[in-house]
Amino acid sequence: MKHIANLDGIVTGFNVTEEYIDCMCGKELLKIDKYSGDIIHRKVIFDKEGLSRKLIADDEQIFIYDFCMFYIFSQQDYELLGKWKLGSDLSSDICGLAVDQDTIYCSIRNGKIITVDRQSHLIKEFIVADSSMWSINTYDKYLVCGTVDGKLLLLDKSTLSIERTLVLGKKNIGSLYIDGETLYAASHDGKLYKISMMNFDIDTSIKNAHKKMFDCVGIYKDMMATVSYPCSEIALWDKNTLEKKKEINTPLKLSGRAYIEDDFMYISSRNLTGIDMIILNV
Repeated sequence: MKHIANLDGIVTGFNVTEEYIDCMCGKELLKIDKYSGDIIHRKVIFDKEGLSRKLIADDEQIFIYDFCMFYIFSQQDYELLGKWKLGSDLSSDICGLAVDQDTIYCSIRNGKIITVDRQSHLIKEFIVADSSMWSINTYDKYLVCGTVDGKLLLLDKSTLSIERTLVLGKKNIGSLYIDGETLYAASHDGKLYKISMMNFDIDTSIKNAHKKMFDCVGIYKDMMATVSYPCSEIALWDKNTLEKKKEINTPLKLSGRAYIEDDFMYISSRNLTGIDMIILNV
């Protein structure tokens, strides 16, 4: 494992671009040169430190949620473009986030989705399900959601009505990753699923992928990569058969963020100060 960014605290979220890594650490948003590890830009954006914040980004903007608060920042200079309080307490906090070219989708605890128009910032609220949705992702004209009670929902983006429901079990579907026409889903009961988006059905699944909760983090060569932070495990699975090809054990803790680029996995976790990089082809 190689340390690529020396920071004073835990990185709770990051995004990798061609030249830089944008990340949250403490009260700050920082832009790091991913080759030298130098801090190029930094800005205090929060009043206090927090470990529950999540971040996603596209080519132009950075999207962050923290409890009930939702923020949009310019990726270039971290200018605050918008800030909204979408909930009021633990029954209405933000659980998941996805974006497309036109719309931001925030899943709210207990089955709601709030959308924010990226141009007008018009906010709309939809009651979707009876269960919270920790994992959401976009697929063509659809939104795919994993629920706490073990279902996978396919929603029409235009109406946010449920088009299809796939029951995977009874535990939280906590992580989703889409690769072309295939969706990989991680359940809190330890199962890893490969799902065809063409017919919205299970192609194959395996039990006991990890002993504790894990994330589907990306494709490396012909393999799906998963990370279990509580187990300190990284696993690589044949992306077609889900046969385990490789396991990497490295000290991690509770939760984190991972991203694959070329032969490397960028990773942050509760036990790391900054961001590390793991070589996958050894």
